[in-house]
Amino acid sequence: MTRNDLRGMPHRPRDARTANGLHTQWLLRRWEHIVKRAEAGFDETSTGCPACDGTEGLDACDELESLMRRGGRRAERISVQVKALDERFLRATSPQPFSPVDGNWWRYRNLD
Repeated sequence: MTRNDLRGMPHRPRDARTANGLHTQWLLRRWEHIVKRAEAGFDETSTGCPACDGTEGLDACDELESLMRRGGRRAERISVQVKALDERFLRATSPQPFSPVDGNWWRYRNLD
């Protein structure tokens, strides 16, 4: 018998959760969008609008990195997807000269 049964409160089932959560899925889509832009060549997909061509994907990568640093099962699920996108981004870009070795490496890449 559970504690709720003793108090006479009915069990309230919750909706099924998604694997990574809606916000995490949005972050992954934003990072993937930047990766695809880098693979296609920045000039080909650039609209010239600072709001449209902003760093949302890079900001999303920052947030994904902080989620992965927290650890846990969620971090393991996210890291698999992020590592695949990171590898694609590394292949599509080149490092900037004099960029810092550690930290947010994705912010110090040249979009070739």
